[in-house]
Amino acid sequence: MKKNMDEITKWYVKNRPVFEKLAGKVESIIREVLDSANVSYYTVTSRAKEIDSFISKASDSKYKDPIREIKDLAGIRVITFVKSEVDSCSNIIQPLFEIDPEHSTDKSKELGDDKVGYRSLHFVAKLTNQRLELPEYQVFKDLQFEIQIRTILEHAWADISHTKNYKFNGVLPPDNDIKRRFSLAAATLELVDREFNAISQEISEYQTEVKAKTSRDELDIDINSTSLMNYLSLKFRDFIEDYQLSADFNQGDALIIEELKDYGITRLSELNGIISRDLGTYVEYSNNYLGLLRQIMVINDAEKYFKDAWNRHWDGVEEDYLDYLKSIGINNIEDILRKYGIKVDGFFIDPEDADFEFDLEDFEDEETS
Repeated sequence: MKKNMDEITKWYVKNRPVFEKLAGKVESIIREVLDSANVSYYTVTSRAKEIDSFISKASDSKYKDPIREIKDLAGIRVITFVKSEVDSCSNIIQPLFEIDPEHSTDKSKELGDDKVGYRSLHFVAKLTNQRLELPEYQVFKDLQFEIQIRTILEHAWADISHTKNYKFNGVLPPDNDIKRRFSLAAATLELVDREFNAISQEISEYQTEVKAKTSRDELDIDINSTSLMNYLSLKFRDFIEDYQLSADFNQGDALIIEELKDYGITRLSELNGIISRDLGTYVEYSNNYLGLLRQIMVINDAEKYFKDAWNRHWDGVEEDYLDYLKSIGINNIEDILRKYGIKVDGFFIDPEDADFEFDLEDFEDEETS
């Protein structure tokens, strides 16, 4: 029986908004669950198939009943950084939905061990009966959607090699080495993907090792972003919530490691050795690990910090912070700030060394007097 493409197209035009809402709902579910499980991923996106794309696919002779046979009218794509995260995401996502195993595929297994090319997990699924009992989901009863899970490099390969109307799409010229070079490029991309995954796993193992050592107070460890994060998170764990201390470097981990090195600290044991006061002393006026480490160095030896490590990486201090330093016994702090030209509330302590700055209101009062 000949397909009535006009009727099929009208059906999809009418129902596409439902598939668009379905895709958005599933995207939201996946994103929330992955976030709550602290699983690393690059992005989660969704879409309803474009009308032109649907017509093109539905017109293919292999589809006798496109409305029932095309499974990706609603599509959700999860892109991870490395391959191991594909497996982690897959293990979490599958139990959330009713998976159709007959139409779900692992493209890497289909490809085989002796070929290179597109590798990705594709799941065809429906919402579970439990979720469909909720009023807002009942409109999606019996509707299927496709979930793709792939790495960034797999995604790049898919876009380059499968995008319609691009140079790489279709059958490549057979009369030269283009096809061979294209296969080599695919193999190289796969090797890079595997190497990134191996490096990621080694970093995870290193993190586990550092965490175990720091928990045993074994601190003869070189300072790097991983070791520093683990050490501070363990050392100041009681202050992260109570003092709203943000457990990050505000993207300044390389900068603070440079400052620590200039200060003369390259190992966790050396850092731990200069933390001699109650920990709450260092957390005061610290919003994150970047500020915390600067606070530790200043309190230990302010002269040394501003002489060797400050390097004008930040402008100055506020007056209440200056008062705080004096209150904990750093009585020469004003002399140090004056010596190295560090401003307090935007002004130099010694007016003779100050930049030309004035208060506009004072200037206007003087003009009218």
